[in-house]
Amino acid sequence: MKRIVILIIFIFTCIPFAYAGQDGFAANSDEILRMITNPGGRAFLKIEFKVNSSKISKTAYPVVDSLGTALTSGPGSTMQVRLVGHTDSAGKSEYNRSLSLKRAEAVKNYLAVHFNIDPARIEVQGMGEDQPIASNETAQGRARNRRVEVINISKKADVPKDYQELDTKNIW
Repeated sequence: MKRIVILIIFIFTCIPFAYAGQDGFAANSDEILRMITNPGGRAFLKIEFKVNSSKISKTAYPVVDSLGTALTSGPGSTMQVRLVGHTDSAGKSEYNRSLSLKRAEAVKNYLAVHFNIDPARIEVQGMGEDQPIASNETAQGRARNRRVEVINISKKADVPKDYQELDTKNIW
């Protein structure tokens, strides 16, 4: 019985990564939308920025454009989301928190300008280095920790009925 419970917990914590492309990061609008459709759903995005800057790098525009497409189509067109910026542990903690917030704001502003998304639909938060998903001991781990997370903060009633999936929390 204990093994079954552990397996179930493992499966539900890995669901976002099952939908994702490269290294658990969503790579296109379809993946983003699948991952965030239910309230509380989340997706990790690999949005790169210039060093010590909140300027989105040119290589990251396709990812941000995919987010914009996801938030302007189907169930995404009515979603309220929170963009959470994250950094690696290089630098001071206070600076990283401020930088991660500025980066989340840069993504929000880009979406408002280029996709005409109402800024009121998007909250921003900066976590700095406080929630790593990989070790900061390696360059690869630090790269994975520099990310923007998208979280659906809509209430269940706000999600169109056609897009509501099985509510597994209430089944268990």
